[in-house]
Amino acid sequence: MKIELSKQQYKDLVASVAMADTICGLLSDAIEDGEIDYKERAEQIGELQSYLLQFADEFEYGEAVEEYDGEIFMDEELYEEEIEPIMDDFEDFVLHDRLPNILAWRDFYRDHSDEEREKMSEENGGYFGVELHPYEAKYWNEFDEHGFEHLFIKEEGNEKGTPSPYL
Repeated sequence: MKIELSKQQYKDLVASVAMADTICGLLSDAIEDGEIDYKERAEQIGELQSYLLQFADEFEYGEAVEEYDGEIFMDEELYEEEIEPIMDDFEDFVLHDRLPNILAWRDFYRDHSDEEREKMSEENGGYFGVELHPYEAKYWNEFDEHGFEHLFIKEEGNEKGTPSPYL
């Protein structure tokens, strides 16, 4: 099989693989006993990246390549300029999207009993978006206005309700 790519498609493919390599590499350090073997995935993606970079000269993208101990890697400076900013934006997005959701579920579980949540679930076919939205909006607005300046660890917790499964 032969796949033909334009120069831009090749650059985009190399960048996409570099991002996947970064993500799986980070996860391989953080998650050892999960359902997905991230160490193996990181190795596979690293091999794919090395393979793709072998063709950099053919796509006039030789500046993307750096060799070390006989292995081919993406050039560190190029990585820092083109991949890291995307990864930083992605991580910021995930934090600002996921943290309000996690905190909203925590508060929702504290404010509503098992019976209340079960009733809501039955009434809405398992969908909690309408009920959860005000909880999330509280955190979205807070973080938009103040960042994480008001976020702190409280020594005494509120034990009301069932702990959220999302924490």
